[in-house]
Amino acid sequence: MSGPDIRRIGTHPDHWHPIAWSKEVKIGKAIGKCFASDPIVLYRGTSGRMFALEDRCAHRQVPLHLGVVGGDALRCGYHGWTYNCAGACVDVPYLGRERLPNGVRSYPVTEVDGMIFIFPGEDITLAEPRKPASIGSKSDRRYVTRRLARDVACHYSFMHENLFDMNHQFLHRRKMGMIKATCLGRSAGTGWCEVSYPPVGPPIRGRSRHSQRSGEE
Repeated sequence: MSGPDIRRIGTHPDHWHPIAWSKEVKIGKAIGKCFASDPIVLYRGTSGRMFALEDRCAHRQVPLHLGVVGGDALRCGYHGWTYNCAGACVDVPYLGRERLPNGVRSYPVTEVDGMIFIFPGEDITLAEPRKPASIGSKSDRRYVTRRLARDVACHYSFMHENLFDMNHQFLHRRKMGMIKATCLGRSAGTGWCEVSYPPVGPPIRGRSRHSQRSGEE
């Protein structure tokens, strides 16, 4: 067997990674997320734009997602330190603007197909050329899109295998009944791979197969 053991490969930071659903972050609101143990605050400014910062105030390390969104800035809920969308501290109420301290890290952020992606890498020059494109199958009525909104303690490759494996429906037999899945074929392209099975119920839009699709790492 050639090549690295995929089970020993971690998530590469110099790529875009989904971290939340767009619908989770309303205008003027902030939420806390985590990527590779790093706390990240996502907030949508009153302009509707999405921003991502390090989720701890430079003052007392209080989570910034507990603060208040004002315009496209975020104010810490503890002492009112305010950070702009680039992470710079732009106001400390009791110090004045002439004595501003250090800010916090900001992350490039984008939204694609209802998902919020961040670029956690240090080489920001790689962010734009590696920005994710639309998944495509989301708008294709021949595919059924399911959202998984939970943390799963496993290597990402196990999740890929689980989604490709329709025979594990035996585990869900009490809710879905007994399903005998037959693999009709496999296909792959740049940034995607697919395993096809016959439809469980009536074909969707005349489609004669049911597919599970997952992006490659």
